[in-house]
Amino acid sequence: AMQDVTERPRLLRVLSRATGAQAIVSVRDTGKGLPSRNVERVFEPFFTTKPNGIGIGLAISRSIVTSHGGVLWATANARSGATFRFRIPAAPEEHG
Repeated sequence: AMQDVTERPRLLRVLSRATGAQAIVSVRDTGKGLPSRNVERVFEPFFTTKPNGIGIGLAISRSIVTSHGGVLWATANARSGATFRFRIPAAPEEHG
C-alpha cells in the first residue's frame, strides 16, 4: 500500500491493547489511502485497488478473524493512508 508513496515518509504503526475480555489490534499506514466507497469492498474476494493485486488477502484475513469470534474493519485516514483494526476475544489468563 505504501510502495508508490515518494512525497512523504512511509510509516506503518501497529498498536495492540486489551479491553476487558477482548484484544484490539490496529495497523495504520501512510499509503495512498482508501476511498470511503471502498471501505467495505476491500474485504470482497477478488476486489483490489492495486494494479497487480489478486484481491484475496483481506477477504482471507477477515474470515480468519471471524472464525476466531472477532471482527475486522477498515477506515480511511484523514490525511493519507488507511487503518485496519481487528477485535478478538482475549485468551483467558492462566494461573498456575
